[in-house]
Amino acid sequence: MDFILNIGLLHYLILSLLLFLIGLTGVLISRNMLRTVMSMFIMTISVVLNFMVFGHYCDNSMENANMISIFVLTISVVQTIIALVILYKIYQANEYLDAEKIKDKEN
Repeated sequence: MDFILNIGLLHYLILSLLLFLIGLTGVLISRNMLRTVMSMFIMTISVVLNFMVFGHYCDNSMENANMISIFVLTISVVQTIIALVILYKIYQANEYLDAEKIKDKEN
């Protein structure tokens, strides 16, 4: 019972693994490109969580982990904004975001 109540490294790693698997499932299953971008962002959040947890448990300070996490999140947000702008332009041209329909339209 003590293992469940005291949150430690293993709990964060399990949470990060679950987030990564949810994101990976979304990328592999979804045909909608907007859902794919959102799933990739969830995967990035799980990686940032890993950085934070290992930075805290290995170094016992949050300064380095916070700096790396803020850098990775900033890059991820810019990447997501660029992807959303591209998806908006695709939606304007095709009226849908289904990857299979766009692929069939090109052939």
